[in-house]
Amino acid sequence: MDGSAKRRLTAEHVAARALLESATFGDAAPKILEAICEALGWEFGALWRIDHEADLLRCVDTWRASASEFPEFDRVSREMTFNRGVGLPGRVWSTGQPVWIADVTFDANFPRAPFAAGENLHGAFGFPILLRGEVQSVMEFFSREIRAPDEDLLSMLTSVGNQIGLFVDRRRAQEELDRFFALSLDMWCIASFDGYFKRVNPSWERILGYSEAELLSRPYIEFIHPDDRDVTRVQAGRLTDGHDIMYFENRYIHKDGTIRWLLWTSKPFAQQQISYATARDITEQKAADETMRNYARDLEISQHALEEQTARLAQLVRELELAKSRAEEAAETKSAFLANMSHEIRTPLNAILGYAQLLQRDASLPPEQRDSVAGINDSGRH
Repeated sequence: MDGSAKRRLTAEHVAARALLESATFGDAAPKILEAICEALGWEFGALWRIDHEADLLRCVDTWRASASEFPEFDRVSREMTFNRGVGLPGRVWSTGQPVWIADVTFDANFPRAPFAAGENLHGAFGFPILLRGEVQSVMEFFSREIRAPDEDLLSMLTSVGNQIGLFVDRRRAQEELDRFFALSLDMWCIASFDGYFKRVNPSWERILGYSEAELLSRPYIEFIHPDDRDVTRVQAGRLTDGHDIMYFENRYIHKDGTIRWLLWTSKPFAQQQISYATARDITEQKAADETMRNYARDLEISQHALEEQTARLAQLVRELELAKSRAEEAAETKSAFLANMSHEIRTPLNAILGYAQLLQRDASLPPEQRDSVAGINDSGRH
C-alpha cells in the first residue's frame, strides 16, 4: 500500500472516529475537516449546509492550519451563499455527486476565484453528505497546488459522506427518540435481560418519585410490590423467550410507600439482550373501578333489601285484606244476628206488653200487683 492510499485510509478512519466521539455532526465537523486536510495535505476546508427555508447553501464551518492563512478566502466563504448549481458547493448540491476542480482560478463557475487567486489557492474538490439520497450538506477542500482529478480519493470521500449521512440519520432518530422519551406522559424504559433498567424517561420520577439514578442502580424487581414479583418474573421470562407482552398489570411501590398500578406493553430484542417497554399509570382507573364495584355491590344489596321490604309490604297487604274480609264477615254475621234477635225478641215481647197493658186496666188488681205489672210494661218498652 503506497503512502497516498495510507493517507486516504487514515482520513477515513479519523473521520469515522470523529463521528463516534461526537454527540452531533456539528461537533464532529471541525474534526473531520481537520482530519481530511491533514491526512491528504490540503490547506483549507469548509462545510456548507442547506438552508431549506431560503433554498440556498450557507458556510457554517471552516478549517485552516492557522488563523493567519487565507483570511480573505475564509471571510468571503463565510459571507457568501450559493444557489443550486452555482460555485463548487452549488454544483455538488445540484448533482449529488463529488466535483473536482483542478484550478479554481480558471473555473468559470467559481465566484470566489479572485480571492482564491489572491491567496494562492488552486486545486479543489467537494463531496455531498447524503441522507436517504438527498443532499444535506457539502464539504469542500482546497490546496495551493493544481491537482489532477483523483478518482480513488473521490470514491473514498464519497464513502465518508455516506458515513456522515448515516451518522446524521442515526442522530436524528436518536433525537426523535429522546424527544419522545422526554415528552411522553407514559413511562418509557429500556430494560436489560439481567433485570436492570438501562434507560427511563422523566415520567418515572414524576409517577413513582425515584430519580433516574435510583432506578438504574437497583434491580427493577425491588421496586415492584412483593405480591406481584413472582408473576412479573414469569412475564420477564416470556420476554427473554422472545414473546411480546401486551396489557400486563402489576403494582409498583412509590417512593413515599403508596402503591401505583401500571399497565405494560413490551417488546424484546434478544440479540441486544434488552426490551423496550411502556407503562401507563392506571391507579386512578383501578380506584374508579373499585368504587364502581362497591357501588354495584351496595346497589345489589339495596335492591335485595328493597325486594325483601316489598315482599313484606305485599304480605302485610294480603294480611290486611284478609283481616278486612274477616271483619266484614263478622259485621255481616253480627248484623244478621241482631236482625234475627230483634225479630225473635220483638214478637213475644209485643205479646207481653199487650198482656201487661190489659192487666193495668184491670181495676180489681191490688196495688202491689198493679205496680208489678207497671214494671213489666216499663221494662218491655226499654
